[in-house]
Amino acid sequence: MNRERERETTMDPEQINEFVVGYLKKKGFSSAAKDLESYHHQNNNGSSFTSVDYHNDPELTKLIRSFSQQEDDPTRYREGYSKLRSWAYNSLDLYKHELLRVMYPVFIHCYMDLVGKGHTQEARAFFNSFRKDHEMVHLRDLQKLEGVLSPSHLEEMEFARSLRKSKVNIKFCQVDLSEN
Repeated sequence: MNRERERETTMDPEQINEFVVGYLKKKGFSSAAKDLESYHHQNNNGSSFTSVDYHNDPELTKLIRSFSQQEDDPTRYREGYSKLRSWAYNSLDLYKHELLRVMYPVFIHCYMDLVGKGHTQEARAFFNSFRKDHEMVHLRDLQKLEGVLSPSHLEEMEFARSLRKSKVNIKFCQVDLSEN
């Protein structure tokens, strides 16, 4: 049975190549994906990807695992939001107010992503760390959002569903960067 399951989950070299190219494109590395595809097509004479033992290569296995761990790492939300927050607060006063408008929708979606992925403790810590930034304008919404504590709440609670599906329009002033 384990052999059958192992056979079902193993990928041939072409499938792995397609997976990696797809991953690169999904993450916005279209140039790297194009380079990898080009390399594969130029060297597809049996000496390129097919010469690698994908199933027994510990370095490749470690690399693929690190990609999947990064995808599911709840700390990346706190780090990413903190960086965005610092950037917005440290921007020029002329633009700061507009940039800070972006923070609330990002905050909400980060929180709901964490809840949706089952990272309840990390979601609560994230929420409590940054809620003060939004209490003055969005206190009622935050009080409702505090009740979203599990992935099922995201589906069951009308408030959470509406936040997830609604679009936010954020208007920015037009800046003329040309020199006179």
